Amino acid sequence: MAKRGIQLKEKELATYVAVLFLFGMFLGFLCLKLAAAVAGDEKSWVDETYIKQIALATPSFDLYLYTVWEKLKHLFLYFLFALTWLNLPYTAFLVLRQGFLLGYLLTSVLPHYNIKGAWLVFSYYFPQALVAMPIWSFCFFLAWHAWRERNTLEYDADNILGLHKLKLLHLSGKRVVALMAACFAESALEVWIGTWFLQKAAGVLF
Repeated sequence: MAKRGIQLKEKELATYVAVLFLFGMFLGFLCLKLAAAVAGDEKSWVDETYIKQIALATPSFDLYLYTVWEKLKHLFLYFLFALTWLNLPYTAFLVLRQGFLLGYLLTSVLPHYNIKGAWLVFSYYFPQALVAMPIWSFCFFLAWHAWRERNTLEYDADNILGLHKLKLLHLSGKRVVALMAACFAESALEVWIGTWFLQKAAGVLF
């Protein structure tokens, strides 16, 4: 029964995340269309020169370390918010933001570059998504689990980071190490592999 309950929670969470992500993509599409109507089409699409500049960027170890730090920082902030009443609002914000960015970017490149524009976007995001999606799916599930069980605990406004709340996240030492290792792997895929794919896609596009 416990295993079946976890599976139901995972399906429920996956449904909410998918709906929010698609809604975020719609908002990104709508935002770009409104910007195009106000500023003019030629000022709203992703500029070809800008894409070429990104594709010609040379990855460095310093950029890799910065990327690792940013990902670790985002995970730390997420779990920090997961211990407060901002748990679900912050999760919804992250999912909506990612959907918005993808929807905005696809809407800006598809009309001018057609299917090659989609290839340009996914060539960069796909390598890192192989690690990023499992990481954040796991983090969302831990936060979701903490939110569902928090009602069984006594709330202490002066002890937001109490041990009883930390236990709700089920962050064992092995899980923390695994998440950190995944951040290092995701950063490598983004900085080197993703950039390489982006350069190849830009070569095909231009």
